[in-house]
Amino acid sequence: MKKPEKIRAILLDRDGVVNEEPGPILEPSTFRFIHGSIEAIARINKAGWLCLLVTNQAALARGQMNHADLSAVTQKMNHGLLQGGAHIDAMYFCSHHPEWDCGRKLAQPRPCGCRKPEPGLLHTACGAHGIQPSETVMIGDTTKDFEASRRFGCFSIGVHTGHGGKDGNCNTEPNCWKDDLSSAVDWLIDTERDLA
Repeated sequence: MKKPEKIRAILLDRDGVVNEEPGPILEPSTFRFIHGSIEAIARINKAGWLCLLVTNQAALARGQMNHADLSAVTQKMNHGLLQGGAHIDAMYFCSHHPEWDCGRKLAQPRPCGCRKPEPGLLHTACGAHGIQPSETVMIGDTTKDFEASRRFGCFSIGVHTGHGGKDGNCNTEPNCWKDDLSSAVDWLIDTERDLA
């Protein structure tokens, strides 16, 4: 798939792309930005692209955290971004897990359409802003991110931070690889400039 000539939105996975991923981020104290990610998001903002977060948060379904906990983590993220002159335009998250609901193990799996690798979150995020897949780039660290991008029909960039595509969930490669969010954003800015 060819990179869009006109980008309107960057979709970002959160854990492993924006912040370190030692495991599920259950409270603000465990949220730490990956080096350079704040500045990269500031460059997305400066380029005039919408910055939309699309993230699976299955810890909610497993009962490891509640919505107030997620809100507290999000507030810490937003505060750190604001201090660095950056912002996320909107965040979309899936709180489901096919085998868990409200901390209880389900007798029968219950899949949903918004948990990546399903493309539901991507459709919701872009649909809310009137943006087409052809105007979108997804940056992620897992094969679920790459497969969701493929199903949605948008260009994808894999980063070597976080899982670095070694999660083993899908057999999907991104359209290209970059070291981290910072280098991915630099590449997008440089290539769009070359196309202008």
